[in-house]
Amino acid sequence: MTTQPSHPFSTAEQKAMAAIVGQIIPASDEFAQPGADDPEILNDILTSGAALQGRLATALATLVGKTLDASQAADFRQSFPCAAELIQTLTVQCYYRDARVMLALNIDVRPPFPRGYVQEPNDFSLLEPVRRRGEIYRKVL
Repeated sequence: MTTQPSHPFSTAEQKAMAAIVGQIIPASDEFAQPGADDPEILNDILTSGAALQGRLATALATLVGKTLDASQAADFRQSFPCAAELIQTLTVQCYYRDARVMLALNIDVRPPFPRGYVQEPNDFSLLEPVRRRGEIYRKVL
């Protein structure tokens, strides 16, 4: 039984995506951190970006079979600014979801709830002048 990938990217598109995200966030030997082309992070990028595959296909096709260097990555960004922006945003979101990266930043890898975060008590009396002022907007009918 073969498992289907949870994304629509072809093998060539996956390699192209790995090349470009590896240029966006390269691995760091100094800090022992993975790059965005790390298999776990790349899989998250491909899975999270599944809905964008159609919008990225043409741009990724120009990278197929290339080993990307910094100047080629800059050319890609200039030739396909919208696709490059989508890939960059997706890469950063997925990279900072990775547990290894968050632990290196000393950020707990957990949702904010149920333990929650401590919040200082608020002084709601500070809002009284605003409440007394009343409505200052026009109601839409």
